[in-house]
Amino acid sequence: MKWIDKLFEIEDAFCDTKECNDIFFNAMKEAFGFHYKNSEIYRNICEQENFSFDSIGSIDELYKLPHIIVDAFKWYDLLSIDKSQVVATFTSSGTSGQKSHISWDEASKNRQSKMRENIVKSYGLVSKKPVNYLIFAYSPRVSQGKGAAYAHQMYSTFAPENEKFFAIDADENSNAKFFLDKTIEKLKEFAKNSMPLRIIGFPAFIYEALLKMKSDGLKLNFNKESLIIIAGGWKTAQNRAIPFDEFAELTNEFLSIDKSRIVDIYGFVEHGVPYMTCSKHHFHIPIYSKVFIRKPGTLEVLGENERGLLQVLSPYNYAQPAISVLSTDYAVLNSNCPCGITRQYIELKGRAGVKKHEGCAISATELLKAKKR
Repeated sequence: MKWIDKLFEIEDAFCDTKECNDIFFNAMKEAFGFHYKNSEIYRNICEQENFSFDSIGSIDELYKLPHIIVDAFKWYDLLSIDKSQVVATFTSSGTSGQKSHISWDEASKNRQSKMRENIVKSYGLVSKKPVNYLIFAYSPRVSQGKGAAYAHQMYSTFAPENEKFFAIDADENSNAKFFLDKTIEKLKEFAKNSMPLRIIGFPAFIYEALLKMKSDGLKLNFNKESLIIIAGGWKTAQNRAIPFDEFAELTNEFLSIDKSRIVDIYGFVEHGVPYMTCSKHHFHIPIYSKVFIRKPGTLEVLGENERGLLQVLSPYNYAQPAISVLSTDYAVLNSNCPCGITRQYIELKGRAGVKKHEGCAISATELLKAKKR
């Protein structure tokens, strides 16, 4: 069995044993060999740096693996396989028209799905009870291949569906529109039964609905097993962003959903690994990836509690040489989380630049600016 297959057979997404870390290291070595052989661009990068994987002696030295800057995926079609093997391509579109994208072959797509499933299971968020889904994101009719739309859909597969409603859907002209009033009416309808509610999507839109409920004096009570999964970030609605505790207070007051039942997800399409928050609201790093913090300018590797650029590594995708990506996100690494998970966690500290790496939630939050109801 290949190391890559062994890695994604690890069901405990936060396994931190030597055996698990050794499997990850060998899977990275295996994936590097594949991309070095099959991607001329990545091979040239490695040769320019005189890089040999033999120079890496342990998992903590994987930062030496030549990285690709995240913005390169906006300008170049980087593949390590023949185009005929690509089964899915997802984009992240900004208002400037630049698009980052990720392509998968069948095996890579399956590994990404398995990784997400293992992470969700490890947090105990899989349920056999039917739920209603309220998706504050693009419906399939207007998703246009956006990576976040695919992810939002996937997070609605971990409990049986009774009914699903999309807050962003096609208007009479087939354009994407945020239907706020219809969303509020659907919330009222869902609240009439005792079935748990699962809310998934962009926080800016969830917040907009909560403000509408507050304005209308509308308070609803949902089953205590209800869940909110925040994915996509605030993006161009950043000036309206609120602290997590304030957001949690609103959901508790107007939806009766406890703070402990709110999960945040960090990720970006070029990397493809979802980082989900624990009970202490920390983004733990799963066994399927490795993270380093690099000092801007010198790219020196920084230690814990030191702010720098996020370098993320994962072997899961054989379709593109995205094995090591340097992002434009600032972050720090920490450990010793009181939740009990021993793996390190990420604390996000903002973005480098204004328009860089904003992701597909940009075009979504533009709908809020338009104030269309």
